[in-house]
Amino acid sequence: MTCTFITVLVDEHDDLPEGCCMRFKAVGTPRIVRRVRIELERQGPPDEDAAPREWTVKSCGESGELGPAHGILVEDSSAGSSLLIYGGAHGLRLRPAPDGGASAVAEPYLLVAERAVLE
Repeated sequence: MTCTFITVLVDEHDDLPEGCCMRFKAVGTPRIVRRVRIELERQGPPDEDAAPREWTVKSCGESGELGPAHGILVEDSSAGSSLLIYGGAHGLRLRPAPDGGASAVAEPYLLVAERAVLE
């Protein structure tokens, strides 16, 4: 039986100055992910309006072009398995749902419970 690995390689850029290189063992099939329900960690005092729980998620390419983000079930030592959401050379861009009107939050990838994906 052959193992499949997903390598998340995010280039260093202004929004993610440290970049990212991570490798995950896949246990599922990739799919497109458009919307998630998560709490993003924020610095500073808590502000409920600044951290909505539902986010639209898109992949961000090297030139800043947005496209679909992908999710795949991967092994996770702390949870057994989790859904890895990944994107392009510049990672992911999340915007508050449903309207996506606020500025985007950059993340190299997300590792979430499957139930966090709304569509």
